[in-house]
Amino acid sequence: MDEVDRIFVCIDAQRSATSTIIACLYTGVDLPPHCAPMARLPEPVTGMIFDNGFLFVLGRTLELNAAIHDGAIMIGRSVSMLPYYIVGWSYRLFPPQGACKAEPNRGSAFNSCLAMSNVETVDRVYLISKGGVFRFKKSIAEELWR
Repeated sequence: MDEVDRIFVCIDAQRSATSTIIACLYTGVDLPPHCAPMARLPEPVTGMIFDNGFLFVLGRTLELNAAIHDGAIMIGRSVSMLPYYIVGWSYRLFPPQGACKAEPNRGSAFNSCLAMSNVETVDRVYLISKGGVFRFKKSIAEELWR
């Protein structure tokens, strides 16, 4: 388990809400294909570095607008040697079916994360739900915490 994994496990261990949280980490100048922002008012602030303080940032953002949990948090960097930054909140993911096969009885959030993890510029996708914390990387799902 690396530092990014630990951040998402910590979020699950310390959150009191039962809302699902999805985060998509990517490398590239542009957002990955197959995602679109959902309008939110008030619109949460972006541009913060993604680090151990993310739990606080997420909590403050949910206080500002609880609807952001309805979509994926986009966390990106332009090149792999740079840190990740919060690029956007509440994005709809619509990855192509592609090479990975949907897992039965897992639901749309799980299977969307699985498929999105196979998109070329996506490094990994995280899903925090009542079922646990999952990391998806290149069409492989791994449970990190339950």
